[in-house]
Amino acid sequence: MTVELDQIVRVGQVSIAALVESSIHRGYVHSLSFYGAKHPVAVLIHREDQTTAFEIGGPPIALDELDRRYPGQCARFKGFLVTDGLPEPAHAPLDRTQD
Repeated sequence: MTVELDQIVRVGQVSIAALVESSIHRGYVHSLSFYGAKHPVAVLIHREDQTTAFEIGGPPIALDELDRRYPGQCARFKGFLVTDGLPEPAHAPLDRTQD
């Protein structure tokens, strides 16, 4: 399982990005099968020199707490705001254990 910053969307002076959790699974019953899943875990919003974050259920989450849960992702988002470019993909290894 990997959590990383997804595509950043800019509309006027507002930038929005989702933190998404991705996973790849494999199984074998009668034949080998693979499947993947991707779902958001938080949303980051930057406007008027202020960055805020929300959990998917709706409650706000402090940036310090978000950074504790998902190290480096707030910095990647803020780096995008400075460079005005797309973030480079995170190269975190996938957990290859079977469920």
